[in-house]
Amino acid sequence: MKKLIIVFLLVICGILSAEIRSIWVLPWNIKSPYAIDNVIENALAANQNELLIEVRYRSDALYIPNRLSDIYPNPDPRSYILSGAAFDPLEYTLRKAHAAGLRVQAWVVVFNATHIDPEINRRNYIFKNHPNWITEDKYGNKMNGKEQYGYFIDPGIPEVQDYLLDVFSDLVDSYPNLDGLHLDYARYPSIAYGYHPTSLERYEAAQKKQKLSFAQWRMQQVTEFVEKLNQRVKSLNPNLILSAAVFSEINEARTHYGQDWFDWLNRGLIDYAYPMTYHPKYDAFKRQLGAMLDNGNTDRVVVGLRAWNAQGGSLLPENSPNYNIQHIRDRIEYIRQHDFAGITLFSYEGIMTGGALQLLAKGAYPYPVPLPYISDPIAELRALAAQDSQDKLAFYKAKSGYTLECVLPLAGDWHWDLLNQAGEKLFQSSKYYHEGFNSDDFLGAMARNSLLPQGSYTLQMYLPERDEVYRIPIIIEGSSFERTE
Repeated sequence: MKKLIIVFLLVICGILSAEIRSIWVLPWNIKSPYAIDNVIENALAANQNELLIEVRYRSDALYIPNRLSDIYPNPDPRSYILSGAAFDPLEYTLRKAHAAGLRVQAWVVVFNATHIDPEINRRNYIFKNHPNWITEDKYGNKMNGKEQYGYFIDPGIPEVQDYLLDVFSDLVDSYPNLDGLHLDYARYPSIAYGYHPTSLERYEAAQKKQKLSFAQWRMQQVTEFVEKLNQRVKSLNPNLILSAAVFSEINEARTHYGQDWFDWLNRGLIDYAYPMTYHPKYDAFKRQLGAMLDNGNTDRVVVGLRAWNAQGGSLLPENSPNYNIQHIRDRIEYIRQHDFAGITLFSYEGIMTGGALQLLAKGAYPYPVPLPYISDPIAELRALAAQDSQDKLAFYKAKSGYTLECVLPLAGDWHWDLLNQAGEKLFQSSKYYHEGFNSDDFLGAMARNSLLPQGSYTLQMYLPERDEVYRIPIIIEGSSFERTE
């Protein structure tokens, strides 16, 4: 009997050896090293093997734009979701997740470009510089941002596509050990939009060469962007996975949103599609997968499952009788029976509530299944060393003094000094700092508790046994410690 059990397990392991087990992780869950450590720990405990972490929410960065070079201009401002100035959620996740054997894709929002909060939009590059890129309806009205929690820029404007190509190229170029780029909102907001004057002018010109409906034109614009992005990012990193979150109903995706992801798969424009099969009714779920089975390429379809309680509670059966982890488990079994590439859950926060992920994993993911990932620690350290000091150090006012943040290539006893404009050392401190992100407080006090005088200084940081020194200019504003951005 023991032999039979071992053989059975080996057969099952062989069947599922390439199964992708992924989770969509929202930006609010990657705001700090502690939060990311929790995500990784919980994913490993549930035998997951891939994280899709949202590092671009509404044209904002939970990463460091132009981290290694400015070849591809990237105007994304630092996300309002983050506090501080130096922590890099993407770099930290890549380093920690790869060490744990997890694959990481950078989840980026494409055409949904702005927030709806006026205060947040004051820093938004699109809202400030290119409000004329926002898509319009057939009556010339700009879209209402509240419809989809943000204003979409129009895919039919060539400058829009060029801007996005540069942003995503920079992200891929800046993180050489990134496993994948995961596109979201690669579409129009609805069937009502896409009538920007520039797009209409181009459509009319295109009709002179070939007969095209406007729906076909819209699909063509989105597909051409995906095709150009594929060519660009694969030239930068041939091993990079390009994937996309897509609407599960293909006819709706094409007609309403200009998102012909069957075509993207069939032509190899994306490596994987992650259809959002969120319908709570099982028959609707099977119908959605039936169309995907008819199209083929299911070995490149990772099925996205609804993993949240609409009331905000846990997905444990006793708390959510109409849709819970048992329903999710039934769907996982159906996905496996039909040889799809894997399963992804939306979202991390939703499935974690009440310990639902751990209980789901006992039945659906009883053992780990590893995936290949791109990891070159030496290349990453070299890339980190090539960064400008401005990307490694930050020094800003806090409530009770000042905060020093640093991203360091090595652990060790680092020294940091404050130099006056003549280059004289006025203050020195040393402390053991970890590799990667660190944060430290400085009260601004010198000898006999006197405060460092107001003025301009240089902050420098170094390991005594190494040659490299990181320096940034700073301003000390005296004893008023209210935080400034």
